[in-house]
Amino acid sequence: MIRTGVVKVALIDNHSIMRECIHNFLSEFGYSISLQANDGRELISQLSKDNVPDICLLEFNARKKAGYETIKMLKTNWPQMKIAIYSMQAGPVENKTQVSGADMVISYQTSLTELKNTLEQLLKQQPVLAE
Repeated sequence: MIRTGVVKVALIDNHSIMRECIHNFLSEFGYSISLQANDGRELISQLSKDNVPDICLLEFNARKKAGYETIKMLKTNWPQMKIAIYSMQAGPVENKTQVSGADMVISYQTSLTELKNTLEQLLKQQPVLAE
């Protein structure tokens, strides 16, 4: 993906304070948080061909639609969207990029500064595991 203009990001996290924190942080670096949802089902209901984000940042344990199911549906219907998964719980998604279908896994220990760098790498299509 070649970066031409503002990068649109969708956030899926059932904790509104986490969404707000990530939203505020990424907005400072010029990212546009185009969609926010509590879970995969809610995000999918908001998507259309006219509002597909460049990146979906998915808290893997978000309720209603399990992470694997959400990723499969997103990749099937919007294959150009990059998907980065994270979890606030130690270990459940680390090293699961291949298994989950996500483009990137972000460790629960990643700092906000490293999150920004990790998303930049994702835009350049460099598969990484943020530490």
